Amino acid sequence: MPNSHHPLQSAKKDEYSHSRSLLDNFFINSLREMYFAETAIAEEFALIKDKIVSLKLREILKTHYEIHLKHKARLEKIFQQRNECIKSKTCPTFNALLTEGKNHLSVFSDDIVNWEIALILLSQKLAHYKIASYGGLAHLAINLNYYKAATLLAISVQEEEEYVSKNLDDIISTFLASHVEGYKN
Repeated sequence: MPNSHHPLQSAKKDEYSHSRSLLDNFFINSLREMYFAETAIAEEFALIKDKIVSLKLREILKTHYEIHLKHKARLEKIFQQRNECIKSKTCPTFNALLTEGKNHLSVFSDDIVNWEIALILLSQKLAHYKIASYGGLAHLAINLNYYKAATLLAISVQEEEEYVSKNLDDIISTFLASHVEGYKN
């Protein structure tokens, strides 16, 4: 009697292979979206850095800019590990966050104190987006057995989390306490 399970096993193997291929494409496209996000943040920071009056805020955001450069370099390394072209892919979700943030900043274009508070809040939103995105990509990389990529992505998550906890959380409290009447820690 011929092996009747062979066609079924072959179909399952093909289905698994197709599913993995789709997941791999999703991973690469998501990396490209993060590359787009890192590039966009750097470009926007270059446009606004000279408008920041608070020296402490300028230093904090300059530090974050340097973190962006590290993240971008890690993404490039992952692309190279995967033998993929280093390129970005427009990310509508990130564009929406950035557009919303720029709109908020424009509301306070003549009010530097509130403009800087809005800038801090925008930085928090973008950092949390990056934490969620890099965290999801790290888990996906583990699922795909891309352990070196997972490690690099996890480092980016950790850097963003530390940046938020060590810098942005404190500075927003400081700004609100010193600039918004009636605010109490």
